[in-house]
Amino acid sequence: MASISTPPGSRSTNPPPSDASYNQTVPGADLQEFGPFRYDPAQRQLFRDGQPVPLVPKAIDTLHVLLERRGQIVDKATLLQLVWPGTTVEEIGLARNISILRKALGDDGDTPRYIETIPKRGYRFAAAAAPKPAPVKPRLWIPAAALLALAVFIWWQFYLPSRYLPPGERMAQIAVLPFEPLDATLPGSLPAALNEQIVAELVRTGGMRVISPSTVARYRRFAIPSSIMARVLGLDVVLEGALQPASDSVRITARLADVHSGKLIWAETLESPSADLSAASSQIAARIRSHLVLAKP
Repeated sequence: MASISTPPGSRSTNPPPSDASYNQTVPGADLQEFGPFRYDPAQRQLFRDGQPVPLVPKAIDTLHVLLERRGQIVDKATLLQLVWPGTTVEEIGLARNISILRKALGDDGDTPRYIETIPKRGYRFAAAAAPKPAPVKPRLWIPAAALLALAVFIWWQFYLPSRYLPPGERMAQIAVLPFEPLDATLPGSLPAALNEQIVAELVRTGGMRVISPSTVARYRRFAIPSSIMARVLGLDVVLEGALQPASDSVRITARLADVHSGKLIWAETLESPSADLSAASSQIAARIRSHLVLAKP
């Protein structure tokens, strides 16, 4: 490297260092922070509030040496050797770099915050390192709370028996789901007609809370599974079933299920004239009442 021509001054002749040139990046080196500044040794770049600070390469090299020895006095000979390896440079060149750095840092030579002059010896980077933020401790309570919520849900979904089954004491909440036609020859209005009659019979006899068929239809319209609907509505039991033709009548299979345990409480197959479902509706309602301990309305 050619010598740098500078005004007359003291000289320091430095032998070349034994290792490779000092002016190279340092992969994986820690960032240095002080005041609003951050120095990235890997990029050899100084930032102020996240924005790059333009500096000539030798000024950056000078800052690099000082930061590596933060808090220590770095004599001029060492600085000259490391910043200008194998080159004869006058000390005024080093002083110029210090001046450039102080200007970029907003520092004052008389009352320095960052780069301190040690008379007849060298320089020291005096600013203490910015405290590193405390490591964020993992929030262990979050997974613990999630596990607890899951355990409560599983217990509620699978192990909590219905409070309204024998020997229950309060009103059961029930929804009658549309009965499924198992044959395309059945009139399309038959399931809805049976549903309405069973609901009317349950409401008439009292002793339980019956969910409106329109509410059930709304959930089914959005393809919400019956099990989820039952949980959202706070049901205890649901009535479901199927319809199929049988000679001059319709065969009705009814099933009463406990929402909490998923167990069937009662199931029965009845036959009724398709033109008159009232008898079958009354019989189904009576069977439901006989299998639930009902509270007084």
